[in-house]
Amino acid sequence: MRGPARTRTNLLLLAALLFGQLLLMSGSARDDAGTSALENGLARVSRPVSGATRALFGGMAGFLGFWRDLGTARKENVRLKSELGRVRADLERFREQSLENQRLRRLLGMREDLAPRSVAASVVTTHLTAQTRMCVLDGGTESGIRPDQAVVGWGGAVGRVVAADRGFAKVRLLTDPNSGVAGIVQRSRAAGMVLGRGDGSLEMLYVPKYAEVVIGDRVVTSGLDGVFPRGFGVGRVTLVSDVAGATKAIRLEPEVDFRSLEEVLVLLQPTGGAVLAPPEGEAGR
Repeated sequence: MRGPARTRTNLLLLAALLFGQLLLMSGSARDDAGTSALENGLARVSRPVSGATRALFGGMAGFLGFWRDLGTARKENVRLKSELGRVRADLERFREQSLENQRLRRLLGMREDLAPRSVAASVVTTHLTAQTRMCVLDGGTESGIRPDQAVVGWGGAVGRVVAADRGFAKVRLLTDPNSGVAGIVQRSRAAGMVLGRGDGSLEMLYVPKYAEVVIGDRVVTSGLDGVFPRGFGVGRVTLVSDVAGATKAIRLEPEVDFRSLEEVLVLLQPTGGAVLAPPEGEAGR
C-alpha cells in the first residue's frame, strides 16, 4: 500500500510544482506597456486599499490644515484688534491734542488782544458745590501769581485768586456764593454788583428800577471793583423782575462754562485798566 500512496503524493507534488511554474510564467509575461500580469493583478487587488489610504491621509491632512489655519486666523484677529485699539487710542489722543491746541491758540489770541500782561495756567481740579465753587491752577507764586488777581478765560471773567503757593493757586469762581464782581449792562450801561448763587447761575444786584435791562442783555465787568479791568464778559440776562424796593432782580447765565474750564489767564497788569471785550459773536465760544 505504501507504493501507490507515495506515487500519488509525488504526483500531487509534481502537479503543484507545474501549476506554480505556470503561474510564474504567466505572471512574468508582460503586456504592451511592459507590465506583467502578476503586477496587474496585485495592482487591481491593492487599488481600493491604496485609494482608501490616500483618502484617509488626505482627509487628516486637510483637517489638520483647517485647524492650523483657524489658529492662525485667531492670532491674526487678536493682533488686528490690538492694533485697532492702539489706532483708536492714538486717534483720540491726536483729537484731544488738536482741541487743546485750538483752545491754546484762542487763549493766546485773547492774551495778545485783551491781557498782554498775564500768565497762562491749566485747571488742575474744580470743586463745585452749593456752598463752595473753587478751582486749583497749576501755576503759583513762581509764575507771579498772587492773591486778589483776576482770572479770565475764553468768554470772560472766571474769578479771583484767593490763595497762592509756589506751584499752585486757588481761585474762587464767580458762581461762588462769596464772590462778587462789579458789572455793567453793555447795551444800556446800567451798573450793579454781580454775585454768585451757588447753583451755577449769577444775580445782579443794586440795579435801579428805572434802568433799562432786558432778557438777552450782556453784562461785562465795569472795573469799579479794583480787581477786574473793564470789558470782560460776565453773563447774559435770563430773568428780569421787579421786587419790593428800588432795585431790579436780575438773573444771569455765566458766559464761561465752569464745568469744562481747562485753561485760564491770570491777569498781572494793574487793576482797573481799560481792555476791550471779546467780540459779541465770539464771547460765548
